[in-house]
Amino acid sequence: MSSPPAITISNLTKSFGNQEVLRNVSFEVPRGQTYCIIGGSGQGKSVLLKHVMRLLVPDSGDIRIDGESIVGLSGTSLDDVRKKMGMVFQESALFDSMTCLENVAFGLTMHRRDLSAVEIERIAREKIRLVGLNRVEKKYPSEISGGMKKRVGIARAIALEPEILLYDEPTTGLDPVLASSIDELILKMKAELHVTSLVITHDMNSAFRIADRILFLYQGKIHFSGIPREVRETEDPVLRQFVRGETSGPIPVIVEETAP
Repeated sequence: MSSPPAITISNLTKSFGNQEVLRNVSFEVPRGQTYCIIGGSGQGKSVLLKHVMRLLVPDSGDIRIDGESIVGLSGTSLDDVRKKMGMVFQESALFDSMTCLENVAFGLTMHRRDLSAVEIERIAREKIRLVGLNRVEKKYPSEISGGMKKRVGIARAIALEPEILLYDEPTTGLDPVLASSIDELILKMKAELHVTSLVITHDMNSAFRIADRILFLYQGKIHFSGIPREVRETEDPVLRQFVRGETSGPIPVIVEETAP
């Protein structure tokens, strides 16, 4: 019997007050694949990512990690599932009062009580080298560049050797050269660590480089799903405008048909 997908989202719905943000969202991310979620601001991308981490509970629907529903989990059971995931935050979210080495070691210090301080430091240094950084261990986040902060954030995310990596706008604020280097690093994590990745991004160049499949979130739904070539060649007017900016004026509004 084949193993279940790493991530399974089924009919996920979430509202805040009268605002329906996610509407029956469903998709699967196979093991070892990189899926990019694209869409405009306020379309629910970050809300979707928070559900995968179970920071939010859906109004209805289900989220499964390795086939296990996480919607009803709490306490130790939820912690065990979260240990399978590493999160790379949009602004890196490093602790200003800690050195880069301490930032990378933070999760190990909190969750791997079986490791000695020497072992934790060794692993943290190893992850820093893996993301291509040298001589930053003793530096504080304020002393390194934005691109380096992104790499330290990735090193921290992989320190516990997760099966799944979640990225929230990993190339935001970076120039094209640095953004490309982060893309290469994401591809390296996939090739060397065999992780499954879910990437929230509005950077289409990045999505085309790293994605096995791209999902377009619009008006709270998965409006389009396809491989990068299909997204590039789409004739769908809403996606076409988002990807290519080929029409003027606001993105057209889809009027949904309802049964009589």
